[in-house]
Amino acid sequence: MKQKKIDHLNSLATTFIADKQTAKITEASNLLLKDADRLRFLAEKWKNVAPGIAQGRQFEQLSVARFNLDALEKGRTDVRAYTTDSVGKPHDPVDIIVQQGRKKLSYQAKSCNKAVSSLNSLTDKLDESKYQGLLRLPPSEQYEKIEALLKQRVEAGTLKQAQYEDTLRNLRKELSLDGVSSGSTTHAEAMRTTTSSGADQVAKSIESKSIRAEMHRSGLEAGKTGALISGGISSIDGLLKLGRGEAEIGEVVAQVAVDAAKGYVIGYATTAISKGIPHALVKTGVAQNVINGFTKGNAHLAIAAGVVQSGKSIVSYLNGDINSDQLLTEISETAITGASAFYYGALGQAIIPVPILGAFIGSTVGYFVGSMLHQSGLISLGESSAVKASRERREHIEALCLTAIPLMQAHRFELEAIFRKNFAERHQLIASAFDSMDNALTAWDADQFNCGLEKLTPPLVQVYLSKVLMNLMNLC
Repeated sequence: MKQKKIDHLNSLATTFIADKQTAKITEASNLLLKDADRLRFLAEKWKNVAPGIAQGRQFEQLSVARFNLDALEKGRTDVRAYTTDSVGKPHDPVDIIVQQGRKKLSYQAKSCNKAVSSLNSLTDKLDESKYQGLLRLPPSEQYEKIEALLKQRVEAGTLKQAQYEDTLRNLRKELSLDGVSSGSTTHAEAMRTTTSSGADQVAKSIESKSIRAEMHRSGLEAGKTGALISGGISSIDGLLKLGRGEAEIGEVVAQVAVDAAKGYVIGYATTAISKGIPHALVKTGVAQNVINGFTKGNAHLAIAAGVVQSGKSIVSYLNGDINSDQLLTEISETAITGASAFYYGALGQAIIPVPILGAFIGSTVGYFVGSMLHQSGLISLGESSAVKASRERREHIEALCLTAIPLMQAHRFELEAIFRKNFAERHQLIASAFDSMDNALTAWDADQFNCGLEKLTPPLVQVYLSKVLMNLMNLC
């Protein structure tokens, strides 16, 4: 098996395995995209409400989206934040919940244009305790001033000292849990998202970062899998060579390291591209149900593997390792085998309903079927090298035949003319010899009969030889 085919199969295996391993990353990314889109929804929903009031919901949603983005960028799929408004509880005292497994942090968030106003909104009234024990989240630029004001009021010993102490104790500058945080979110940023254009601009920025983070984090996970698979196969091959005495231990170790590194790069690139393809389809306006069917059949994985393999061929061409004909052949084979691997992968998953295993077995079979079809020339984006060589040999033989046939025909015509003339002359000679022999028999002249035989023998021999030559010519 050629190294190219081994690399392609490794790439397919890595991509299928990594796609399942990174399913939680994709899920977190999809939820974050919904968080970003909710900014648009809220801007539209509250467009007839005064911006100073509408920005409160946007402040909560923007803080949540930024927290979830930080979690995704750090590969922390175990941590997530959401607003109570998004789950149908708009009047709950808790505005934001940050969750990690069974652990929950509850936040009350308030965003006003002044620090004093935000402080008062975050603090229970004298006869209330609805916010007691909740973490408090003000606009980040007001945090220091609110903290200073709370300390002053606690030290002053006002009637609301207990409420101020509770607010001060639970005051936070950002959403935070186990190393994941929302960062700063200001009142001005919340105000900006109250307009449709502002909300759309911020949402697009979050969406773009979300897609990049999904591709990167998934690529990192796939890279590890690719290095493990390629390194494992290389190790087995190296051990076999060591056993046969075909390699030294140092050579094997070096080769394993190189193959593992190649596997990491290929795994990263293939999976990152596969994660980006569905998002690219969304941008082009493809319906979501079509995209769901597209990804369910693992088409994005086959395309990503083909893109990476074709990229390697293009790099080889640019480096001068292969010529343009070889480049076309390799890209053609990659396209055919990739399509075949996709269809057989879907069939394999249906026949063998075991996650990863059925799709990979089907894709492997499909790859070899596609490779055979391409090499045979039955299906191709262009002529394969084998088919091209065969065609060139046939054309060369045809050219030789087209040149030789007229020459052979001309020579045959010349020979036939010579034979006809020769036969005519010999016919007269033979007739004369037989006449002489007949006369000798009548006259009982032995000498005359011998003379007739002497005249007859050479022409008969020539006639026999001529017939042999004619038969040979007819065979040609």
